Formats: sequence, structure tokens, C-alpha cells
Amino acid sequence: MSSSSGWAGRMATVAVVILASTAIDLGAKAVAEAWLTEGVPRGFVPFVDLSLSFNRGISFSLFAAHDPSSLALLLALQGTLTCLVIAWALATTGTLERLGLAAIAGGAAGNFLDRLIDGAVTDFLDLHTGGIRWFTFNLADTWISAGVVLLLLEGLSARRSHPGAGEPVP
Repeated sequence: MSSSSGWAGRMATVAVVILASTAIDLGAKAVAEAWLTEGVPRGFVPFVDLSLSFNRGISFSLFAAHDPSSLALLLALQGTLTCLVIAWALATTGTLERLGLAAIAGGAAGNFLDRLIDGAVTDFLDLHTGGIRWFTFNLADTWISAGVVLLLLEGLSARRSHPGAGEPVP
């Protein structure tokens, strides 16, 4: 296989994963905004309710952007990090690593575009157990988490195929 077809294959894989995960995320957010009322939970499955909310910050609403300059800063940071993850996904040769990074980039792109359009990220999946509400998230967050799991699996696989790798040299 030539290096250009290898590059083309990597680019196609990354592009498909990013576009599909972003489109599914944005579609689900649009449906949630159309069908749900903010702050009114609807039962979904035993440990997840559908509950519309809008996150103006990053994870768990940290560093909320309430004015145009802080929103621009948050978008610049989020866009830059997303581009770096895409570049990393294109550069890597490991299949699981590439898929994991592409899933992370797709989730990040979904949240970036949502924030760019609405000024906030739409969350609608409310995780709870035993009367305790843990957090509300969206499909982009799920893609990011799945990407991290793939990266961990790639790391474990590499460690098994190269015993002693990563251990300190005496």
C-alpha cells in the first residue's frame, strides 16, 4: 500500500467518524430542543431521564461564558483543541487510537458547533441513581467517552504486545 493510499484511508476513516458523530449529536440535540421543556425531566430508562438543559461552560459548567468575549475565548480554545485532536488522529497509525481520537474530535466538533450556534451546549441525558442526579450530558459527551475507552484499549493492547514497554530502565 502506498503512503498516499494509507493517508487517504486514514483521512477517510477520520472524516467519516467525525462527520457521522457530529451529525448524530446535532440531530439528537435538535430533537431534544423540539420535544423537551427545559428543567422538566421525562423518564427514559431506569437510570437516565431526558431533561433539557444548556451548558454555557465546559464540563460540569465550569468557566461559564456569559458574555461575548468569554464565549469567543471558549470557542477559540475549543476549536484549537479539536483541530489538534484531528491532526493527531490523522497522524496516528494505530486503528483503535485513530478511531478513538476521531470519536473524541467528533464529539468535540458537535459541542463546538452547538456552542457556536446557540452560545451554549445542549444537554439532555440526565444520569441518576437512587434519587441522586449525577450529571446531564449529550451524545457528543458519549462519543468523547467512547473515544477515551478506545485509547485505553489501544494502550492495553500495545502493552500486551510489547511486554515491559513503559517500564523504567534500571
